[in-house]
Amino acid sequence: MLLAVMSVLTMLAFAIGLSACTGTDSDAIDDVRTDAALATEAGQRALVLAALEPLNPLRYHHLDRIIREEHQIPANAVIWATRAREVLGWVDWPHELHGHVEQYAEWLDSLLAAFREDDAMAASEPSKITHALAHTFESTLEAWLSNESLPDVPALAGLEPPTHGENGNAQHDANSE
Repeated sequence: MLLAVMSVLTMLAFAIGLSACTGTDSDAIDDVRTDAALATEAGQRALVLAALEPLNPLRYHHLDRIIREEHQIPANAVIWATRAREVLGWVDWPHELHGHVEQYAEWLDSLLAAFREDDAMAASEPSKITHALAHTFESTLEAWLSNESLPDVPALAGLEPPTHGENGNAQHDANSE
């Protein structure tokens, strides 16, 4: 994925260099601007696509179940949540996703704080909310990638993560969407 982003950036640099060679030809400049805009959009789409895997909501299901049912914090929880938080920080998110990203990051930060204190009880609510937000965020990213209308930033009142069947597919209850 990084190679794809680098290729897009190389094409963008070439296009900008080409525009310097064309002088005042306004058509050529407009073409370069269009190409640059397309390259920027392609790069942003590549970053969003790359973010889908590390933010996969099925990872939360396992963590959430152990935290809320067994009152334990899994050994890999801090590492995994830290990586998810880093992904939220390094992606140049489209403007229309900023509210979703900020909400998700805030709850991930709360979850990480409880993990670092090794406090499963304090992690219970952030775990539940982060798990639910992971699902809504994934749906929002899929909508953005498909050029569909985006849902509003979810209200937290009554927000519950979906249950997951044996095959890992989400089975949404009435409060999860």
